[in-house]
Amino acid sequence: MALLPNPNEIVRKVDKVLANVDEVLGRVDGTLGDVSTTLTKTDDKLGTVDTTLADATEVLTEVKGLLGELRAEMALLQQVPAMAAQLDEIHQAVTKLARAKAR
Repeated sequence: MALLPNPNEIVRKVDKVLANVDEVLGRVDGTLGDVSTTLTKTDDKLGTVDTTLADATEVLTEVKGLLGELRAEMALLQQVPAMAAQLDEIHQAVTKLARAKAR
């Protein structure tokens, strides 16, 4: 009656399968640990990037303000030639008036 499998053979096969499953689960656990470590490091780096971007945004906002001030100063500087021409006209008029009085 060899129709029924040998219980000892079944137990050996089950033990072998369980040992293989245990080994695979151990590797999976190790891999998941590596993934967790990588994700933690990535999260830390993203935090650093976020801080750096916040700092850069602050600096760029300051630069934007300074550029606005610089534009205002440049607008004043662009008026200097016209003001110099006006002063020259006033100087010529005053000189002309002084010469006329001197006569």
